Amino acid sequence: MAPKVATRELTDRVILIEGWYGDVALNLIYVRDQGILLDTSTSGMIKDIVGELGMPKLAIVTHPHEDHAGGSRFLADNGVEVVSHELAKAFLHNAQVNVDHFFPVRFRRCFSQDYADSFVKSYMGFIGSPRITRVFKGSFEAGGVKCIEAFGHAPGTIVCIADGVMFTSDAVQGTGLKGSSTTDSIPQISSIEDYLVTLNRLMRIKVNSIVPAHNFLPYGKRVLEGDEAYSFLQSSVDAVLRLLEISESILSKPATLCEFAEELLRQYGVKRGLYPQALITANAILNFYRRRGVLSVVSEGDVEVYKLA
Repeated sequence: MAPKVATRELTDRVILIEGWYGDVALNLIYVRDQGILLDTSTSGMIKDIVGELGMPKLAIVTHPHEDHAGGSRFLADNGVEVVSHELAKAFLHNAQVNVDHFFPVRFRRCFSQDYADSFVKSYMGFIGSPRITRVFKGSFEAGGVKCIEAFGHAPGTIVCIADGVMFTSDAVQGTGLKGSSTTDSIPQISSIEDYLVTLNRLMRIKVNSIVPAHNFLPYGKRVLEGDEAYSFLQSSVDAVLRLLEISESILSKPATLCEFAEELLRQYGVKRGLYPQALITANAILNFYRRRGVLSVVSEGDVEVYKLA
């Protein structure tokens, strides 16, 4: 049987761990001379990684989502120090808190009860019982690995750099995710402003290569080198501008969050139906316009209808 994870050397110190999350690539980084693992994958996949590379000495969680923090409990229970940004830990208090932040009740109203229940069950299975043993704010450095705040995708997101390799995890989303008809997606952004600040900051950092967590477009590759790395960052800015341009057209007429997200996907060119992560981005766009005082909101009961003023 083929191994569930594969590894390859990127530098003398840095090893790329190649895994899968459904039909989407899932990448992690291991700094072998220091025993530092960047991200912990899911509660199930982490055991395959440890079987391949051994137990790390230190694990750094880049943000509080199930495919990046799910293995934290297994590592912590085996004596590994698990570090995250203080904001990430707050959202990793337990599986229920984590899924409620990722897929709140108001988002679930856009789907059938069966779909919502199935998604929550699956998500909670992957996240398991997360555990962070140490936190930081601002930046963190250990064993030649430097991690900095890179908010925008999710609260408490960080980017880590080791030996000229920048592991952006999900902090940089390119033009979206490349998968199948059930996993293609727009960039997942929780704060438009924070995301643009992150992209601007990362563009000023010189590295040899970038490793995103997934096979984000336009390249859909596990490792981006040379011009590809900085083109990837610029394409992420361009994707935000395109999403905002589409949004202005959609919101010229009143729309609920569900309707807005569905139309955003359609006009962006994603052929799959509405999915929970798309609502995160749609909500971030609404908040972007709300903070600028240009969004009209009409409420009736628990339903809000939005339109650009």
